[in-house]
Amino acid sequence: MIYRVVIRKKSYKPKSRSGKPYVTDIRCDRRIQKMASSQKMSVCEITRASLLHISKNTVHRQIIESGYMIHAKMVCTLSLSNLHISKRLQWAPNHMSYGDKWMAVLFGDEKNRTSMDLTGI
Repeated sequence: MIYRVVIRKKSYKPKSRSGKPYVTDIRCDRRIQKMASSQKMSVCEITRASLLHISKNTVHRQIIESGYMIHAKMVCTLSLSNLHISKRLQWAPNHMSYGDKWMAVLFGDEKNRTSMDLTGI
């Protein structure tokens, strides 16, 4: 290629990209990434809110190509029943005056071990 440009003095023209052209431009890509990172929206909701005629696969691809966001399905959890809500509300005032005893409780970041009493150690 260099030989053709320097010796033969032919102009260099890069080959045009084959395939279907992109539907979104850089601004649309940034808007999709901003919506995905700042709000708790699904891919379908982002597709509807973008006001473009794009598929949800395009939105999903843009989220993955951003590199810093990880697309994960949100875990479905059951809502609290009225009994659980009332028990939590009863527990809170009883433990607000726990005072210095809170210093003996270790809070971990593991899901299955939320707290551990260290008074016996």
